[in-house]
Amino acid sequence: MRDLIGIVRAMYAAAKLSGAGRAELQRIERVGRDLASALELAQRSGPNTIGASAAWKRAEEAALRAGDLVDALTPAEPLVHAARARIAGKAVGEGKKKASAR
Repeated sequence: MRDLIGIVRAMYAAAKLSGAGRAELQRIERVGRDLASALELAQRSGPNTIGASAAWKRAEEAALRAGDLVDALTPAEPLVHAARARIAGKAVGEGKKKASAR
């Protein structure tokens, strides 16, 4: 689930950089928030508990919504750049600006 949260964060950063509207950014943010909430609930709950079951349900629903954020024509390059920038500790647009200045 942590990997999917990271992908959704990269999606948010790429969408923001490309000028996505407020509604689209909020939609992505909700998915990320729901995934994080499911992860937190899973970590607090013991195995085979109502809390664990609820965490799985939340995670599955949020994962389906994450899939709805993209389609077969969504380019992966902006996501990869956003993820790489996050890992390197740079602002998302920073690497792109440097590359275009060359």
